[in-house]
Amino acid sequence: MRPSANATSPAERRDARRGPAQPGGTRVTRRRIAAGALYHAGLLGVADRLAAAYDLKRRHDSSFPRLQRTAGSKFAILCYHRVGTEGVPLFSRLAPKMFEAQMRHVRRHYRVVSLSQMRREIQEGTPVGPTVTVTFDDGYRDLYKHAFPVLRRYEIPATIYLIGRCMETGEAPWYDRIFVALAACSRAVLEVELDSPRRFLLASPEQRAAAAWEIVTYLREVPNRQRLAWCAAFDRDVQVPQEELEGRMLDWQQVRAMARGGVFFGAHTMTHPVLSRLEASSLDAELSASKQLLESGLDASVEDFAYPFGKPEDCSREAEEAIRRCGYKSAVNTSPGLNTGGSNPHALYRYQIDEEDSLACFAFDLSRLFLEGPAPAPSAGQRSASEAHAVGAGARAERIGS
Repeated sequence: MRPSANATSPAERRDARRGPAQPGGTRVTRRRIAAGALYHAGLLGVADRLAAAYDLKRRHDSSFPRLQRTAGSKFAILCYHRVGTEGVPLFSRLAPKMFEAQMRHVRRHYRVVSLSQMRREIQEGTPVGPTVTVTFDDGYRDLYKHAFPVLRRYEIPATIYLIGRCMETGEAPWYDRIFVALAACSRAVLEVELDSPRRFLLASPEQRAAAAWEIVTYLREVPNRQRLAWCAAFDRDVQVPQEELEGRMLDWQQVRAMARGGVFFGAHTMTHPVLSRLEASSLDAELSASKQLLESGLDASVEDFAYPFGKPEDCSREAEEAIRRCGYKSAVNTSPGLNTGGSNPHALYRYQIDEEDSLACFAFDLSRLFLEGPAPAPSAGQRSASEAHAVGAGARAERIGS
């Protein structure tokens, strides 16, 4: 299949937020202008105070939203991948100074708690002010170098979801192999079989990245056995620079040091497959083996799980049931939105942080997320993560490595 409309690259997502190209090649963004004006005038604080008691709801019979009393507490889970600009993942760059500015803002303006505390408060319906939890997917090594000192400095009890096989081998995930291989490929043209024969031009870094995005998107949509076979054939045909993939993930020494420093860890499967594409036996193995591996390595219970990729089509009711059977007390996806008291703990929404280069825009998006309020609770026939379509502020296109 060709990539869906949601499967966009970070650059495309930035351009979409900035608006259409303007004469002279510049991009004028109302979002960026509004965010800067509100942030520097101190007006985002007013929005944050309003969000504690009100939601800004749009009416079907009016083009203007209105304030209404919020139905309960609001919980935002932030989803990061890496903090750094070098090496894999090639599709994600977040400057360490910007990450620190974001954490400083979150600590100053919101109630910040651990994932386990948020989980309890959601289940118990505890009335609290706007609350934030910080999470990271995959477990890239630059979290130890760049994120860990910041998390300790601002006393932020973050959770990192680890991939079991990456902890065992030290190699980066399978999709990173494709990005790295295409970035280093000596060919000017790559011919591969996807849903049909495809021919990718590799004349520029942008073309190489676009080809990698399309290939990984296709592989997410096929049965896992087919993905594994395709990747094995790709490795035989296209040289993958191993030095670009080794030593890029956290190791046990770093993980244990971070655990002693107040960071928590959850599971992200053994090999980062799409759960909805797995057979039942493989699904149970991915969930249970990763849990056992992490519990053994950490000498602690692992109760929290993150869906690989995490969009509705990547999840399933069967996967949610298997996650519960394995003993996980929570599961997070990557559908944007807020959680509230009574939210399904195994289908928690997360708000993904892109390669943001503006603190004003980060603050604006987070304020708007809280002010627009939680996503509507799914009906009885829509309780699985795969059927929970989030709404709310700042809905973004999917990340490749969630």
